[in-house]
Amino acid sequence: MSKIHLTKEYERDISLIMEALWAQKMSRFVPERFGIESPHEVFIVFYVTSENMQIWENKEALDWYKDRLLDKNLQGTLFIEGIVSDYKKTLNELEKYWENGPISDREALEEYMKLLEEGITLFSVWYYALVDERTPEDIRRKLLELRSTDEFFAKNDIFIKGCVKKLGIDNNLANFIFPEEFLNLPNVDILRERTRGVISVGDENFITTLNQFASEKPRYFFEGLVDKFDNVREVCGQVAFKGRMKGRVKIVKNKKQMQEVRSGDIMVSPMTTPDFLPAMKLAAAFVTDEGSITCHAAIIAREMKKPCIIGTKIATQVLKDGDLVEVDADNGIVRKIK
Repeated sequence: MSKIHLTKEYERDISLIMEALWAQKMSRFVPERFGIESPHEVFIVFYVTSENMQIWENKEALDWYKDRLLDKNLQGTLFIEGIVSDYKKTLNELEKYWENGPISDREALEEYMKLLEEGITLFSVWYYALVDERTPEDIRRKLLELRSTDEFFAKNDIFIKGCVKKLGIDNNLANFIFPEEFLNLPNVDILRERTRGVISVGDENFITTLNQFASEKPRYFFEGLVDKFDNVREVCGQVAFKGRMKGRVKIVKNKKQMQEVRSGDIMVSPMTTPDFLPAMKLAAAFVTDEGSITCHAAIIAREMKKPCIIGTKIATQVLKDGDLVEVDADNGIVRKIK
C-alpha cells in the first residue's frame, strides 16, 4: 500500500461532530452523485486534544475531489447554482434551530442531524469550488459573496455544544464526541479518557496520541510531525500591520486559553476568530501560524493598529508561554530574547 501523505492545514477549537461529518460526507459525494469511485480512502485526518483540533489533509485526495468539481463547473453554472440553492434552503432550516437555542428532545435532534449532514455535504462542494483558483471567475465571485457572510460552522458548533450541555455533559468535552454518538451520548468517564488524544480517520476513531498513531501506522506520513524546534530562535511570516513590540508570549489555541491573556502579552495562535476579540484588545501584538492579508487577525491588527505577523506556520510550536520575544513586524520576524 502506498503512503498517505498528510499536511497540517489548520487548527480549530471545534467539535469533532462537525469536522468528522465534513470528511465523511465529502468523500462520499462524488461516488454517490457522479457515480465515480474515489481512488483515495482517506481525505482528512483529525487529531483532537484538550487544547484544540488539528486538521491534517491529504492534498492528493482533495485535489482529486476539486478536479471532479471543476469538471462540472467548466460546463457552466447550472451545477453550482443547484448546490447553492439547496444549501441556502438547508441553511434556512438550520437557522431556526440556532435561533431557538439548544434542544434535548431526541426526535428534534434527529431532524437537526439530518439537516446538518445535508448542509455539510453541500458546504464542502461550494467551499472547495471557491478555493480552487481554476474555477471560472464568475462562479468564484458569487461563492465569495456567500462565504463572506456564512456562519455555518460557527453557529452549528455553538448549537451542538449547547445541546451537549443541556443533555448533562460538560461542553468542554463536546469536541470528543463522535458524530454517531450525538443522539446517545457516552458517559463522562469515556469522554474524559479521550482527552489524552483522539484520531479520527473516516469512519474510524482511535484513542491515542498523534505520535503514537504515526508510529503504529507508518502508512500515514504526517509532514513535519517529528521536526524539532528546541534550537530555533526566530520565526518568519507575512507582515499584516507594521510595528515593533516586546513582551511575554501567551499561546492561545482555544477559548479557555484566551481568558488567560494579560495586558501587554504577545498573543500567539494558530489563527484568530471573532471570539478572540477580548484577548486581542489586551495583547500588544499578534502572531499566527495561519492566515493571509485578509484573515481575521490581519484585519483586527489594522483596526487596532497593533503589530501583527501572520502565516508563520510554526510559531505555536517554536514559542512557549512566558518566552520573552520581540515582534519585528517591520520585517516579519519574531525573535526570542530569552
